[in-house]
Amino acid sequence: MNSKLPNKSKYHLFIIPIYIIISIYYLFFNSSARYNYIFNNNDFRLILPVVIFALATLLIINNFLKFGKIGINKKNLSKLPLIIFYALILIAIPEEIIFRGIIQTYFQTLTSIIAAIFLSSLVYGIAHILNGAKGLTPKKWNWKLVIMTFALGIYIGFTYFTTNSLIIPTIIHTIFIIILKIFVK
Repeated sequence: MNSKLPNKSKYHLFIIPIYIIISIYYLFFNSSARYNYIFNNNDFRLILPVVIFALATLLIINNFLKFGKIGINKKNLSKLPLIIFYALILIAIPEEIIFRGIIQTYFQTLTSIIAAIFLSSLVYGIAHILNGAKGLTPKKWNWKLVIMTFALGIYIGFTYFTTNSLIIPTIIHTIFIIILKIFVK
């Protein structure tokens, strides 16, 4: 079995260390960080409806954007344990700390909840602009991924606001990375 992480790119080799540094700083030097990991058992009831509605939204958007072909990626299916590790530890936890724990929380102090969710989702989408880009000019940026991550960010941002915890948004984020790696070609 090949032990390489799927679709590892220069973008990921650059961004993952930045995510990890910011996350470690946040967890160890932010006195309120521990409150982002307190949750109510009832919060788990949000996972299935949010995943279903977000998945339906992304499938509709995919029909217009042609982001990717839906089907089972058998090559990545054999790497499922690595994909789960990659999705949870290297991507979902740091991104949720940054985009919900830091950015959305900051916007919530400045504006309404709806605007905060929208703005943090917009930043989240734009942060993915070079992921899979074909070059450094705007024409070659990955605008489709920006739109898809923005849409998913709305659902994850709503979940963060509703639960006031990063646990459920991180689980949902992880599920979508796994879905992307296994079912989108």
